[in-house]
Amino acid sequence: MNLYKSYFNDELETPVLFDINLKIETGEFVAIMGPSGSGKSTLMHILGFLDVPTKGHYHFKGESTEEKLEDDLAHIRSESVSFVFQQFNLLPRTTVFDNVMLPLIYGKTSPLKRRDFVMQAIESVGLKDRATFYSNQLSGGQQQRVAIARALVTSPEVIFADEPTGNLDSASGKHVMEILQNLHKKGHTIILVTHERTTAEHAERILHIQDGRIIDDEKGFTRRIASQIKQLK
Repeated sequence: MNLYKSYFNDELETPVLFDINLKIETGEFVAIMGPSGSGKSTLMHILGFLDVPTKGHYHFKGESTEEKLEDDLAHIRSESVSFVFQQFNLLPRTTVFDNVMLPLIYGKTSPLKRRDFVMQAIESVGLKDRATFYSNQLSGGQQQRVAIARALVTSPEVIFADEPTGNLDSASGKHVMEILQNLHKKGHTIILVTHERTTAEHAERILHIQDGRIIDDEKGFTRRIASQIKQLK
């Protein structure tokens, strides 16, 4: 609540976010939409514990995060949230299987269970037949699906997707968004950052951010259709 974010360089302050107030429920699919430089990625980084607000209050799962130590925040990042970025961030001369397994290496998952978790994640994005391929042998759309599988392998409650279709053709982008929608249907909270209206429309709810402020909070396409159907009944 009332989140502000500024960056400081010597004595120069650059404000980025102003008085952000929002509540995202468990299991929601929310798009944060705005032009380049609007502050949408900074807001996602704060929500995902990659950054901290300059002032204000952020509660995660009902608990204040202000007093938590960096180790506590790192634990939340590793156990409860995952990220999918526009740049796939895959290891190029490494197999799909090993790329997806990376988040499990530093956890407590036993080696025997790792294989099952990794293959389940790979299968969930339709790449079972590519598990032994090197990531640089895949198309851009397939690489983004690997990145989603890697985000899924720790069974996170919240998945943050920052411009996940930005480097993809329209067909691959549509497939990626269908995967995110299916993950939402399975109970994951999805927070999507995008500047594209067509991508944002896959969400239930669209937050419009401009010049560091949320200026609108509207229903996405699926919720609008559901509301219209309900009204007709």
